[in-house]
Amino acid sequence: MGYQIQVASPDNPDIALGVSIAFDRPGVFDSLRDSDNQALNNLKNLLLTRIGERYNSPTYGTNLLNIIFEPNNEERKQDVIDAITGPVNHWLPYITLINIDVITAEDDPNLDHQITVTITFSSGYLEQTVGVSLDNAGGLAVV
Repeated sequence: MGYQIQVASPDNPDIALGVSIAFDRPGVFDSLRDSDNQALNNLKNLLLTRIGERYNSPTYGTNLLNIIFEPNNEERKQDVIDAITGPVNHWLPYITLINIDVITAEDDPNLDHQITVTITFSSGYLEQTVGVSLDNAGGLAVV
């Protein structure tokens, strides 16, 4: 007798693709039942993880937090793009990066010690956007 593969869907509460990384409520994690939300959460998880931080996967993650302590100039934009593009292509090959927009203090004087990044990507049919904010205190926020 063969094994029947069960498909995750919002109609089937017993099957899920994974869990959300949102930690804003008590209790169990929210289950993810569609691949677009799962891809969004996987991207956020990758961006929030430093290289060397994950046990048994020392190359998983990005160097975004290391970049914030470098001088904030035009070369930093390309460093941020490279720090995102390489790991996403390696660890999340099902995600297609459409655009990475980096804004530094040269572009917006209000961002004196901060870099903001907007990532537009697709993981199938839906195009999504993720915002990343890096500050000089070593903070990394993904929205």
